[in-house]
Amino acid sequence: MALVTSKQMLLDAQKGGYAVGAFNVENMEMVKAVIAAAEELQAPVILQTTPSTVKYGTLKTYQALVAAEAEKAGIPVCLHLDHGSSFELAVRAIQAGYT
Repeated sequence: MALVTSKQMLLDAQKGGYAVGAFNVENMEMVKAVIAAAEELQAPVILQTTPSTVKYGTLKTYQALVAAEAEKAGIPVCLHLDHGSSFELAVRAIQAGYT
């Protein structure tokens, strides 16, 4: 399944009366583990990176990694910039494909 936006994911959760987990991921193993756990629970999931995380890995690198794993997943996955430190960083994340 391709990456999705959090808007519909959270509207569905509100309507269904459930929460959506959001987890900071810093490497491929964490991305794979969080998605595998979400699939086991058949639960949508939000994967997040922080400004400090993207200092040693680029926005595009994390977007490509999460998008590739989300494509194989049978559950909705979105990619969020957690605690973006500036408007400019948020814009760059959107341009890189963060949802």
